[in-house]
Amino acid sequence: MKILIIGAGPAGVAAAETVRTFDRQAEMTMLTDEPYQPYSPPAMADHFINGTDLHFWRPADWAEQTGVEYRKGVKVESIDPGTHQVRLLDGEKIHYDRMLIACGARLYAPVQGADLPGIYNFKSLSAAENLVSKVRTGYANSAIIVGAGFIGMEIALLLQELGVKVTQVEMLDQVMASMLDADTARIAVRLMRTRGIDVRLNTKVVAFYGNGKAEAVKLESGEELKADVLIAATGVMPNLELLHGSGIDAHRGIRVDEHLQTSVPDIFAAGDCIESPYRMTGEKYVHAIFPNAVEQGRVAGMNMAGYTMTYEGADRMNSLKHLGIPIMAAGEKQGERVLHEQRGDQLKTFYLIDSRLVGFQLAGDIKNAGIYHALMTQKYDVSELESQLLNPNFGEGMLTWKAIGAYA
Repeated sequence: MKILIIGAGPAGVAAAETVRTFDRQAEMTMLTDEPYQPYSPPAMADHFINGTDLHFWRPADWAEQTGVEYRKGVKVESIDPGTHQVRLLDGEKIHYDRMLIACGARLYAPVQGADLPGIYNFKSLSAAENLVSKVRTGYANSAIIVGAGFIGMEIALLLQELGVKVTQVEMLDQVMASMLDADTARIAVRLMRTRGIDVRLNTKVVAFYGNGKAEAVKLESGEELKADVLIAATGVMPNLELLHGSGIDAHRGIRVDEHLQTSVPDIFAAGDCIESPYRMTGEKYVHAIFPNAVEQGRVAGMNMAGYTMTYEGADRMNSLKHLGIPIMAAGEKQGERVLHEQRGDQLKTFYLIDSRLVGFQLAGDIKNAGIYHALMTQKYDVSELESQLLNPNFGEGMLTWKAIGAYA
């Protein structure tokens, strides 16, 4: 069987490893438009700040060990399901029996001029190398980041650590609005400002502009802000251009079924390019985080290898670790009842519906995050545990460990 994987991110790597575990004979080819071996996206900030090895997730000779023909620096132009072939930008055609599309996503901003040259992002190692090289060569001493979501915050912290004067512009009244509740967001923005980052909330960018390239942003107020580099980070947009003419159904991302198969037979999809259901509610949208991509790759790999496996749904969670204190959020940020405790920048908040944990926010002490997450995703009745949830020693008693089951 010939299996083709488009994309060398966490979803593609997990799928290839899974296929190889269950099918020692499959011929696998992996295509990536980046010039690198597989790397760990969450490690990029640490890599540029501390020199952390990006290949710690998988060794540099991973492709040889896994038995994958690894082709880097190549771009897929089109997919022809009728002939089971993909066409590369140079005209080469590659046949497949089953294929996984794991082509990821990119940062974007729905703002006039966002397609101008000179707007940077941090969604891939290639893009990040380009940005950081501007800093290290002395070209970039100031930066404007449009958006204060998770990736925007990470970029701001990285650039500030590298000595760049950073202005972060956010149209909403808080940072990381999709994940953090108001109390946790206040802690995060205070720590950002303490680090010297100029975070401007309730400030809307209406346009990027410049002479042939983006050189400044214009605010809704009429004010203009200039910097050496401009970064769009208001959201992620799946890379769907290669689907044109293929018949593969897509909306915000590629649509898949419970086995992560697309609308076209023998073609699967996983990672940041797909719409997937949130495991707690079934709501479908793009869940672009590393753990989801890995699990989706594993499920798609099982199905491509001929073993039926159903995807249980994506998680909603994110964390910040470069603020000085760790912050983690998972699930919903509202509920019928709320358990809350805050002492300075140390915070714990739990959101409950019908005696079940549906979300939590942690700042400072995150050591029990895995336990809270298990209680939430297993939809465990926490009535008998509610009095313990805010306890800093939660998780150490026998009652708690038995209650969590999988963690016992």
